[in-house]
Amino acid sequence: MPEGIAYIHWGNSWQLRSYQDFHHHIDALIYIHDLPKVDLQRYAAVIMPDAMEQEAPRSHAAQLNAYLQSGGFLIVFLQGHADWIDLPGLTWQPGSCRDWLWWTKGERLEIRLANPAHPITDDLPIEVMSWHWGGSYRAPTGARPILELEDGSGCLFLDMPDLPGGGRLLLSTLDPHSHNGQRFMPATTAFLQRFYPWLNRELGIDRAPRNRFTYLQCSHHATEWHPDWIAHSLSEAGFEPQFRPLYDLGPKMLAETDILYLPFSHDEVFLESRRDDLLDFLEYGGSLVLCAEPCRTWLPFLSPFRAVPSRPFENIKVRIRDDRFGIFADLGDGFDGWQGIFGQYARGWTDPPPGAIWLTDVGPAHDPKPADWIWRFPSRSHRGGFVFMHNGDNMIRYPDHGPAKERLVASIATAIRKLMEGRLVF
Repeated sequence: MPEGIAYIHWGNSWQLRSYQDFHHHIDALIYIHDLPKVDLQRYAAVIMPDAMEQEAPRSHAAQLNAYLQSGGFLIVFLQGHADWIDLPGLTWQPGSCRDWLWWTKGERLEIRLANPAHPITDDLPIEVMSWHWGGSYRAPTGARPILELEDGSGCLFLDMPDLPGGGRLLLSTLDPHSHNGQRFMPATTAFLQRFYPWLNRELGIDRAPRNRFTYLQCSHHATEWHPDWIAHSLSEAGFEPQFRPLYDLGPKMLAETDILYLPFSHDEVFLESRRDDLLDFLEYGGSLVLCAEPCRTWLPFLSPFRAVPSRPFENIKVRIRDDRFGIFADLGDGFDGWQGIFGQYARGWTDPPPGAIWLTDVGPAHDPKPADWIWRFPSRSHRGGFVFMHNGDNMIRYPDHGPAKERLVASIATAIRKLMEGRLVF
C-alpha cells in the first residue's frame, strides 16, 4: 500500500520555504528534475505547489498522469493552464478578481463556496481562500466544486474523487505556497495551516506531535539535577518530559526527543565532542533550548558570551523586544527576577547568527543587546529545527511568582512545538 505525502518543487524559494514551514505534515521533498528517478507509486498523495515554472511539469507529464491513472492522489495548485493534466473535459479560462486592491477598500471578492458545500470547507472556510486567483476551470463531469466564481462561470478549487483507475485530482487556481513563502497575505498562511492537517486526516495519516522534551542533567546540585516543577509545567502543556544525564548524549538519546534542553552550567568540552550529533539532530528537525554563556564555541553558530556594563543597575533589567511567538505574553513585568534578584536571568549576550529573531534586550537603553534569540537551523533538507538561545541562568527558575509561576520553559517549548508543526511560521 502506498503511504506518505510527496512534495514536488522546482527550486523556487517560496515553494521551499512553504515546505520548510509544513514539513511536519509531508514525507518527501522531490526536485522536479529528479522525477525520472522517483517511483511516485510509493506515495498516497503527491503535491504540485504553485509557483512552478509552467513548462517544468510538461516533460514529466507522462509520469504524473500515470500516477493519477493508476490510483494516485494528485494535488495541483496554480500552474497557469495546467494543460499537461490528461483529463477529458477539463477546461481552463483566464481571469482574476475585478480589483487587486479589494481588501484595502472594504470590498468583497466575487467568489462563493459551492452548494452543496464540500466537506473540506469544514476546515477551510471562505475567509482563508480569499485573496485572488489565476484563472478558473470548467468542472468536468464527476467533479465536485469547492470554491467557484460568484456568477457560476468557473471553479477556483475542485475535487475529482472518482477518476478512471481509482485516482483523485484536487485542483486549484489559488496560489497559497508562493504568498506564504513570500510572507505576504496572512490568509495564504492560514490556508496552508489548515490544508495540510486536513490532507493528513483525509489520508488517515496520524503524525505524532512534537511532544518529547529532554532535560539534560549537567549538575548534581539538588535544584538542577531533577527539578520537579519543570516536569509538572511541561506535562500540563502536553509534553512528555524526561531527564537524562549529559554524558549519555548521543544519537540514541537524540532519536528519542524532539526538544533538547541544556541548563546553564555544563561541560563545553564534552558538548564539542558531540557537535556532529547535535548538528544532525538540528538538520532533521530536532530543536535545542540552550541556557549558556559560551566560552568555547562548541557549535559553529555560537559566539563567545559578552557581559553588559553592570552599572547602572538598570542595564541588567531584561526587556521584551519581540514576542511574536507569545513566549512572554502571560509572564508579566519582572519575569526576569528570581526571588527578587535581577541580573541572574541574563547579564550579557551572544551575537545571533544571520536570520535569528532578537527576542529580549539587556544592557543600556541606548545600546541594547540580545539576551534571548531564536533561530532556524538552515538545513540542506529544509527540515531544520530551531535553536532558542538564552544567554544566562537556567530558565527553570523563572518566573518565581505570579499566575505563570515556573511556566517560562513550557512557554518556550510550546512556541517551538508550534513552529515545528507549522502552527506558527518563522
